[in-house]
Amino acid sequence: MFDRIINILVVESNEEDRSSLLDILRSPGHNIFVSTNSVDALTLLEEKKFTIIFCSLDLPGVTSKKLLADIHKKVGVQNATIIVTSSETEKLYASVNGTKQGAMDYLPKPFLPNLVNAKMAVYKKLFFKHKRINRLLESILPSQTLKEFRLYGKSSPKKRQNCAVLFTDFVNFTQLTKNSDPQELVKKLDFYFSKFDEIILKYKLEKIKTIGDAYMAVGGVTEKDPHPALRMALAANEIRNFMLNDMETLKAFQKDYWEIRIGIHIGDLVAGVVGKHKFSFDVWGDTVNIAARCEQNSTPGNINISGDFANAIKPYFDLSTRGKIILKNSGEIDMFYLEGIKPEYSLYNEGRVPNVELRKSSGLPLADFIGLRSFILTKLKAELNENLLYHSYKHTETVEAAVVKYGELEKLDEHELFLVRTAALFHDCGFLFRYDNNEELGVELLHYYGPRFGYQTGDLKTVEQIIMATGYGAVPNNLMQSVMCDADLDYLGRADYHVTAAKLFDEMALNGMNFSAQKRIEVQIDYLENHHEYYTNSAKNLRAPGKIKRIAELKTKLSQFKA
Repeated sequence: MFDRIINILVVESNEEDRSSLLDILRSPGHNIFVSTNSVDALTLLEEKKFTIIFCSLDLPGVTSKKLLADIHKKVGVQNATIIVTSSETEKLYASVNGTKQGAMDYLPKPFLPNLVNAKMAVYKKLFFKHKRINRLLESILPSQTLKEFRLYGKSSPKKRQNCAVLFTDFVNFTQLTKNSDPQELVKKLDFYFSKFDEIILKYKLEKIKTIGDAYMAVGGVTEKDPHPALRMALAANEIRNFMLNDMETLKAFQKDYWEIRIGIHIGDLVAGVVGKHKFSFDVWGDTVNIAARCEQNSTPGNINISGDFANAIKPYFDLSTRGKIILKNSGEIDMFYLEGIKPEYSLYNEGRVPNVELRKSSGLPLADFIGLRSFILTKLKAELNENLLYHSYKHTETVEAAVVKYGELEKLDEHELFLVRTAALFHDCGFLFRYDNNEELGVELLHYYGPRFGYQTGDLKTVEQIIMATGYGAVPNNLMQSVMCDADLDYLGRADYHVTAAKLFDEMALNGMNFSAQKRIEVQIDYLENHHEYYTNSAKNLRAPGKIKRIAELKTKLSQFKA
C-alpha cells in the first residue's frame, strides 16, 4: 500500500517550468512538495524528509553556491539525491562539479519528459536498493557496529563488563522432529524465533544467533541502556510465558507441542565482528560458556540462572534455589530458577508483566506500547461482534499501518508517532459496546487501560484529543490529529475503495441501516464531495487524486440507475 512511496521536493520559482516538471513527476508513488523560494524550501527541509530534491538554480535573490550549501546543511546525512535545474548549462556544470557533498545530478531546462523519467527511475531504484541493503545489514550487525564500519571501514573488538547472556533450546528437539516435514519444521522454528526476536527487541537486547534449535541473546554489549540483567530477566520471563501459553493451547487441541528451557548468566566478555566475506557479530568468554551450561542444566518450562545473575535481579523477581551444580570446566556454581516477577512489581500482581515501577527501574520507557498493542488487538479480535465487517480488528491494524507511513512522510518525531499509533489502537474500541457515537467509549477504555501500561496523564489527554478528532464533523487542529484522520479514511482514495465501501454498507445493513443500491451511491457521492477532506500534504498528494476518480466512477454508476 505504501511500500514504494517517496517524498519529492520541487524548488522552482518559474511557473511554466514548475508546471512542466510537476506534470512529468505526478505519480501514485510520488508525494510531491513544492516551494517557489529558498526560504520556504529550507523550512520544508526541516519539517520533512525527502528522497529526491529538484532545486532550481535560477531562483531570484540567492546565489547557487549559498543555496546548495544551505540545502546540504539541512539534508545532512540523509540518503537524499539533489538534482539541480537551470536554463544555463554552465551554471549546472559549475554547481555539480563544485561541490563534494552528497549525491548530485542536473537537469537542463526546458524539461524533457524522457530524461526526467529516466533519472527518476535510476534514483528511485538506488534509494530502494540502499534501503534494502541497510535493512539487511541492520538485521546482521548491531547499530553501533554498523556506524563504526561506515565511519572507519572496520569495527574493533570490545571488552564488556556485567553483560547478561541468554541461551534457549527446545527439549528433545531431535526426537520430536526426526519425522517432520522440512518445510513445516522451518516454518515452526521461524514462528518461535520471530516471537523471540520481537521480545528481545522490546527489551532493548541484542540477538546474537541461532544454532539449530538454540537461540542466543545478550544484554549490556551493544546498547547504552542501563540494567541489562533486569531487562534480560524480563525478556526470559516473557519468552517462557509465551511458550507455556502456546503449549496449553496446543494441548487443548490435542496437537504436538514443544517445550523450552532457558539459561542465563552475567559477567565479562569480548564482543566483535569476525569474517571478511560473511560478517558475523559474536561474543566470547567464560560468561558465554557458563550461560550455555545454565541452559543445559535447566528443565522443561524453566529459566535456570546462575548465582551471579540471581544477585543482580533478586529484589524484583521470585527465585527458587537449586543449590550448587557442577558444570563442566567451571566447577560448582549456585543455581536458581527464575519463577516470575514479584507481585508488587507486576501488572495486576500476576508476576508476568512488569508494572511502571519495574519498567522505570529497568531503564525501559514508562509506557509499554508493545504490550498495550498486543492486549488491545487481542481484545478486539476476540470480542468484536462478527457483524462488524468493516470496523474489525483488521481495520485497526490497517489504520495503524497507515499512521506509521503518514507519520514517516510528515516527519512526526518518535514520541508523536507513539501517541498517534496509540490513538489508532483505541479509536474504534467503542465498537466493543455500541455502534453509534462510540469515540467517547474508546476514550474511556484508553483512560482505563493506559495507566496500567505506564501511560502518563499528559500523554493520555493528547491521545484522547487525537481520537476525538476522528468523530463525524470534527476537524483536526494539529499535525498528529491530521495524520490520524487521514489514516482512518485512507481507503477513500485507494484503488480498493469500492470493495471496502461495500463492506461498510453491508455492516450498516446488519446494524439496522439498510440502503438501496442507488441510495448507497448517492450517500457516497454526498460524503466524498461535501463532508470529507484530506488534511496532510501527503494524503492530498497521494489520495486526493484517487478520491476524485472514485467520485467520477460513482457518478457514472448513478447515471446508469437514472437512465
